[in-house]
Amino acid sequence: MELQKSAVHMRKSDYETLPDSSRVLLRYFYTWESNERAARVVDRICALPEDKVEELITKVFHNFSGRHRDFGQICKQHYEKTITKIGKRRIYSESRKLLVGAYFTMEYAVASAALFNPSMAPHPDQSGLEAGDLRFIQSFRAVGEGHISSILFGDGVIKADGNIIPGKINQFLTQGEISHISDSVYDLNFDKGTALSSRVIYPIVDNERMGIEDARFVRFLHDPLHERGKATYYATYTAYNGIKIYPKLIETEDFTRFRVTLLKGNGAENKGMALFPEKINGQYAMISRQDNENLFIMYSDDMYRWDDPCLLQTPKEPWEYVQIGNNGSPIKTDYGWLLLTHGVGAVRKYCMGAILLALDDPSQVIGMLASPFLWPVENERNGYVPNVVYSCGAIVHNGNLIVPYAVSDTSSKIVTLNLDELIHAMK
Repeated sequence: MELQKSAVHMRKSDYETLPDSSRVLLRYFYTWESNERAARVVDRICALPEDKVEELITKVFHNFSGRHRDFGQICKQHYEKTITKIGKRRIYSESRKLLVGAYFTMEYAVASAALFNPSMAPHPDQSGLEAGDLRFIQSFRAVGEGHISSILFGDGVIKADGNIIPGKINQFLTQGEISHISDSVYDLNFDKGTALSSRVIYPIVDNERMGIEDARFVRFLHDPLHERGKATYYATYTAYNGIKIYPKLIETEDFTRFRVTLLKGNGAENKGMALFPEKINGQYAMISRQDNENLFIMYSDDMYRWDDPCLLQTPKEPWEYVQIGNNGSPIKTDYGWLLLTHGVGAVRKYCMGAILLALDDPSQVIGMLASPFLWPVENERNGYVPNVVYSCGAIVHNGNLIVPYAVSDTSSKIVTLNLDELIHAMK
């Protein structure tokens, strides 16, 4: 029997996004302790007669090419990368090159353990819809072997009556083309013909080699007075190298071309940064969490540098006594900026609440829920991390607040609330 009662009425969708170990990405496999060992592997392949090479590569392609759209191309890339590392310049036959590349390739199931912490934003393409419908994009934190996190995408349509129709999931995964690489900035480009759900933003540079965590995507309007004006999608996320975290920013206009930039400043030092969807009084604004306990707010003239965070909200209620954080970017409403929050209480149970910030001065809290609107019910308590509900960003459509949320760090669901009812429940 559920003893807790929600602050507002809500409707949970039957739509649930689950981990899937069958969707695999091709990664470079080079774990040797020395280049000499890798060179010996290459030498063994080079010693094979050509007919044996043809036999082996035929078997490899039979086993793996049906699982990847670009298997041969990636094998060639991994061949070139390996030969460069070990310093060999020998000319091989095409089949031998492919075989060398295959020995330095592995499959990685990016979401075998979890697919969670979703964000939701309006899709840049709203064509071909019925009146009152909205197409959306979701991002997910995907976790695979070794607890390495990456970003996967999905889409769907919110119908005028509030029903949610998920988009099709493509079985193939691809990393796209990487360029301009440094630890501070790099570009990632996907072919426009690649399905959105096939695109993976996987750790590339050293400061994110152990994971890309909790992307909070938001549609940023450069001119808030014109809803159909130029928009850029930004996402803050946490990069992790196994020792230290690094706040970063993704920017894209079409979810095909991405730029990733390392954020700077004394305010860019912790998790949970969430960008406002427009400038406030001529400045960019950001919600942050500097001390693993309280909410802060920052302003900046520079999107890539954040300094001088100011305290915004401290834990007030028992369900958030351990810490309070944001659940995505603030949402502009007629009443104020709606900021969804998460609170951590007894037995490290996560619940979701909300606070309301003044439109012209969001450093002022003008309303809050005394009790959470969402918590892990009995069939949502078990997972990779028990007793957690969490979101990285919601949207408003037709007077409803649509909130994608993670179920105990394992899967993702969607809940819908009436916006007016939620606002009126705030004290």
